Amino acid sequence: MPDPSPPQRPAALPTLTGMRFLAALLVFFSHVSAAWMFTDAQFNEGFDKYAGTLGAIGVSFFFTLSGFVLTWSARDGDRPLLFWRRRLAKIYPTHVLTWTAGLVLTLLAGQAVTTGEVLPGLFLVNAWVPEYLVIRGTNGAAWSLGVELVFYLCFPLLLALVKRIRAEHLWKWAGAVVLGALLVPLVAETLLPQETMPGLKYGWWQYWFVYFVPVNRMYEFVLGILLARIVMSGRWIPVNRAVAALTLIPGYLLTVFVPTSYGLVLPLLVPLGLIVASGAQADIDGRTGLLGGRAMVWLGEVSFAFYMLHMVVAGPGPAKFGSGHQWGAVEAVSRIGGWFLLTLALAWVLYRTVELPVMRRWSRPRARRVTAGTAAAPVADPVPLTGSPAD
Repeated sequence: MPDPSPPQRPAALPTLTGMRFLAALLVFFSHVSAAWMFTDAQFNEGFDKYAGTLGAIGVSFFFTLSGFVLTWSARDGDRPLLFWRRRLAKIYPTHVLTWTAGLVLTLLAGQAVTTGEVLPGLFLVNAWVPEYLVIRGTNGAAWSLGVELVFYLCFPLLLALVKRIRAEHLWKWAGAVVLGALLVPLVAETLLPQETMPGLKYGWWQYWFVYFVPVNRMYEFVLGILLARIVMSGRWIPVNRAVAALTLIPGYLLTVFVPTSYGLVLPLLVPLGLIVASGAQADIDGRTGLLGGRAMVWLGEVSFAFYMLHMVVAGPGPAKFGSGHQWGAVEAVSRIGGWFLLTLALAWVLYRTVELPVMRRWSRPRARRVTAGTAAAPVADPVPLTGSPAD
């Protein structure tokens, strides 16, 4: 059969922009559940059990979105150095500000920290270190930027390799990536020592190896790249957003009830990939829904700042996350709402005063000066649409 005609590729994918905030919201509620803020111990336990896995789902959502949207927005002739420049301009200024804010608030709260615990986080290498306090650093959300940094470094090469795959073989490669993902928990469960950690249902070494080590999250990113190429080539299967969302149910239940690291990331790999790709296809078909509405797109634009701030506000900041303080249902819910609204307001300020100005000024080289008798050519360096917390 002849290849189907590639669909018209829209410049923007509003549904995926809205998904960015949805992913950030999942991470937020995961941290809410871990705070044990309610005086009802039984409620705290159940809330933590069923909502505690939402953070892992949100992070996987981010990583798959990142591969998909970076591929979607990539343009022929874009040079790796310019791509890396855009990515650093996007993530690093916001990271440095939130890292500094977290450090200052931690010190003001009287909490002891060491240079070895906080300095790796500044340079986004803390996820490589198998120490919980190092990974947490001054901002518990920032470890994922170190994972994204590895994705960015590899993306030009990965995209070039994926583009060499014939369209009719893309689905086979996507299946191979899913099967290959089984190797990560297999290695973790069979070769690494089992060392328990309070409050953790996996062994610590398994948790670190499967969840934090950057190269071991690469399969989510690569699956996003392959799914983008599948949609772009017109080979998406007839799975709509509703059907894709239903696949989350068994995946979520597996993350809750599987006691080993096989349930940590793997069960949501396919469902989240289906959701991302079906959302993009809906935008192509002109069926943008609630997630692509104006409000969700705006929330998606500020989602990186929201993600980077929510743990700073929650930990050493005014939300008193992990402080041991507990409140009745009404007051606890009010505090959670205040935590959310304060984080959102600060995210908007950070987005408008730091993220946007830095991107406009530093994400691309300035146009060459026009001299007498010459015309200035614009610098071809498109700022890509992006879909991870760092994008």
